[in-house]
Amino acid sequence: MDRDELKKDIAQIVADIFSEKEEADVRKRTEEALEKSAQTITDLTASLEERNAEVAEFEEKISESESKVSGLETELEAAQAEITTHKEKLSEAETALEEMKKDKATELRMSELAEAGIVSNEEVQSAKVRDMSDEDFAAYKDELVELRAAVEAELKANAEEAEKEEAEEKVEEKEEEAAEEEAEEKEEAEEEAAEEEKEEAAEEEKAEEEDVTPPAEINPAHAAMASMNMEIIPDADLVSKYAELGQAMAAQYKTE
Repeated sequence: MDRDELKKDIAQIVADIFSEKEEADVRKRTEEALEKSAQTITDLTASLEERNAEVAEFEEKISESESKVSGLETELEAAQAEITTHKEKLSEAETALEEMKKDKATELRMSELAEAGIVSNEEVQSAKVRDMSDEDFAAYKDELVELRAAVEAELKANAEEAEKEEAEEKVEEKEEEAAEEEAEEKEEAEEEAAEEEKEEAAEEEKAEEEDVTPPAEINPAHAAMASMNMEIIPDADLVSKYAELGQAMAAQYKTE
């Protein structure tokens, strides 16, 4: 029973008492009512004290629970911080392991490229193949091999073309040299022929000069005889040759 109900009951009792005509009954009922009210108040006070004790106990339990919760929250925070630290260390370890794997993969991949003869810039290619997947690296390697084969084929074709052009140039040079030598030989032959002609002309002229004799006084009878014997007289060239032979023999004779 709460206080409001108690007040209503008391008021009702008082009203009932005063409605009685007899004073004795009024007093008696008043006393009974007061006693009843006092007992009720006593009971309510005791109940209230019990409730207060229970509330205090609950508050103490709540305080203890709050302390425990606070302690648990502190422990939870410490555990979470420790977990975060472990996660960071694990992440660092995983990163280091991943870097080691990439280093090893890069070393193996560069070795494969070197064996295939397709390493052009080791530093640039190492950085490029480091983060590739195995599939991407295989495609990259095949592409470089095909490119190298195409370049080698083109270089070979260019070299063969260059050799062919060089051979043709050499043939042309030899032909030109042969033509020049032939022209020079022809020119020299012509010069030699002209020189020989000049020498022969000079010798003939010299021989003619040596064979010229002053006109002699010829007896007409001798002249007639000579004209009759013209057919048996040798020609001028033959005479010139014999004259030269005679001069050579004379010169040899003088030398001896």
